[in-house]
Amino acid sequence: MTELGIITRTILSATAPYDLDCSLRALAGFRPGRRDISLDPGGTVRRAFPHPADPDAAVVVEVAERDDGAPGAALTVFSAEPLDGPALDAVRGRVGDWLGLDDDRAEFLRRAGADGPVRPLFEVARGLHQVRFSSLAEGVVYFTLLQNSTQWYATLRKRRLTLHLGTMVRAAGEEFTALPDLARLARLTPAEALPYAGAPHKAERLVQVLGGVAAIDEELLRTGPYERARDALLAVRGIGGYTAHALLLRALGRPDAVPLEMDQYAHTARAVYGDAVPSPQELRERYGPYIGWWAYTCRTALTWLEEDRKERERAERRRSRPPAVRRPRPAPGSTRPPLTARAAPAEAVVG
Repeated sequence: MTELGIITRTILSATAPYDLDCSLRALAGFRPGRRDISLDPGGTVRRAFPHPADPDAAVVVEVAERDDGAPGAALTVFSAEPLDGPALDAVRGRVGDWLGLDDDRAEFLRRAGADGPVRPLFEVARGLHQVRFSSLAEGVVYFTLLQNSTQWYATLRKRRLTLHLGTMVRAAGEEFTALPDLARLARLTPAEALPYAGAPHKAERLVQVLGGVAAIDEELLRTGPYERARDALLAVRGIGGYTAHALLLRALGRPDAVPLEMDQYAHTARAVYGDAVPSPQELRERYGPYIGWWAYTCRTALTWLEEDRKERERAERRRSRPPAVRRPRPAPGSTRPPLTARAAPAEAVVG
C-alpha cells in the first residue's frame, strides 16, 4: 500500500451562498458514499480520487473550512509525488464537482423564496449546494446495481467493487481506496463483474452500461443541451428513464429535469405542501430548469428538520428525567446490605 507523504495545500472558491457545514451534513447522510469517506467531527472530510495523470495511482483530498471565512473550502491534497499545475487543477475540479461548489443557485433561491411552503426549509439548507457522487463512474456503477435491487445491496456491491478493483493508499493515518475511472471499468468482462453484480444477467448489464456510457463524450453529458445528454444516456442498453435522470442530477449535477411522478418525489411534494400539492407540471413551471434542486433541497432539508426535531425531543426527555438516586455502598468486607436496602422495622400499633 502506497503511503502518500507529499502535501499540497490550496483554496477552493464557491458561489455564494455556500456553507461547508451543509455539505458535510449532506455527505454524512449520503448512504451510497458514506463508507468511502472519512468525516472528522472537527469539520473536515477526506476521500480518495484516482490520480489525474496516472490511472494506477491515487490521491487523497481533505476538505475543511477556509481561514478567511469566504465561501468555499480549504483543500489539502496528499500524493506520492509532487503535483504539477495541470494535475492539481484537475484535482481541484474533481473536488469542486463533487461538492457542487460552482452551482449558481441565485435564481433557484429567488423562486424558492416566493414559494411560501418551501421558505421554512431554508432555515437549515440555505447554504446547501448539491453533493454528488464523486465521479460519473461511481454514479454509473451504483445506479446500475440499484436496478431491481435495494439501496443497501447496491451500496454494498459498489463498495466491494471499489475495494477489490480500486487503488488503495494511506494518508493522514487512514486507509482509502479510489474507485477506478470509467475507462478502466469499461474494460471489465461479465465474468470479472459477476462478483459485484450478484447474478450473471446483472453482470452483463453492468458491463453493457459501463461500456455504453464510456463511449459517450463526457463533456456532452456535463455541459451539452440537456435533451441531447439525456437521449445519449437513454440510447445505452440497460439505461432507462430513472437511471438517466439520476445520473444527470446526482452524478453530474444537472437539475434541469426530475421524474416528479415517481412516488419518492410525490411524497416529498406532499410533505412540503400538505393538502395543496401542486401538480408535477405546476412544479416544473414554477422552478423551470432548477426543478432538480427543488427536489434535492426539499428532500434533504425535510430530513434534517426531522432529525433536529427528534434531537430536541431527546434532549427534553433527558432534562425532564429525574436524577438517579445513588444508594450507599456497604463497607468493604461487609455482607450486610446498606441500611436503605433493608426493610424498616414495623411500627408498634397502639391500641
